[in-house]
Amino acid sequence: MRALLICIVLSGCAAQTGQTTCNADNWRALIGQPEEALYGALGNLRVIRPRTDVTDDLNPDRLNAVIGEDGKIKEFGCY
Repeated sequence: MRALLICIVLSGCAAQTGQTTCNADNWRALIGQPEEALYGALGNLRVIRPRTDVTDDLNPDRLNAVIGEDGKIKEFGCY
């Protein structure tokens, strides 16, 4: 029982530190490129364009690419 409690506490700490599994840092080189640079990049990718509604479902394994008003990649995130 004590081991289970320790695992639960540690997993909660890991989640709060912002650790993700979508590897957003690997895609930062594409920031400033046109949206087309994303095509064929990854299956679990959500492209978020200006004025687009986004669901609140959290999926830390999903890479999100935010597109700016100019049609270029603005940022990446895991959510």
